[in-house]
Amino acid sequence: MQRYGSASWRFGHGDMGYLHTALFVRDAARLPVAPAADIPPPLTGDVAESADVLGPDDRVVAGEQWVTWWHRLLCQAVREGQRSATPPPADLEDDFEAVIRHRFAGQQEVFDPPGFDSLADMRPLRSAVTKTWASWCAWPGHQLGSRGERPAQFASPVVRDAVESTAAALGVPASELSGYVDVLEVKGLWSYLGAPGWALCSATLACDPQAAARLLREVFSSGHGRAAGPVT
Repeated sequence: MQRYGSASWRFGHGDMGYLHTALFVRDAARLPVAPAADIPPPLTGDVAESADVLGPDDRVVAGEQWVTWWHRLLCQAVREGQRSATPPPADLEDDFEAVIRHRFAGQQEVFDPPGFDSLADMRPLRSAVTKTWASWCAWPGHQLGSRGERPAQFASPVVRDAVESTAAALGVPASELSGYVDVLEVKGLWSYLGAPGWALCSATLACDPQAAARLLREVFSSGHGRAAGPVT
């Protein structure tokens, strides 16, 4: 990723932990969630499903509440990703800890383990989250950085080529482009452009040069023209 304040383009990607937590709750508690463009496929790896976490009626309600929670988490992920891909406020740029607080501001309001008081108004979902929390912490996939050798996600040449081709297509300097992608350990080639300059995708897609290039061009082109300056 390019440094903040650089005259060059900026791109970052990460594996947002709280998004994975929400997906684990959905899969482990067998919550009935209707397919939608912004709802990822199941997690990869073995997730021990349990129908005993909630009763049938509560599971249906929790599935509906999960979608609301997921959208709250996505909004937070968008803010964090866009803050990451833009320079920090001028009064913070020399204070690393302040920059980190700025980037992740608001997270505690939507994701506050282990008690999850932020879900107090959604009792069935909160119960599903707290009852699966220990299983999530023990799940091998929880350690997202220890999954063995695999192709590089968003290899540098792929990113650079996407920046250059997008800049040429838009007729703008590459320095005007920025973007961020949250990578999820979900099945298949999947992606979702959720906001200007921000997207979600599966790890499989991030490792596929052609699919990754297509998504990156969408991310960079959608992000161009977004209001300049720090994201609040």
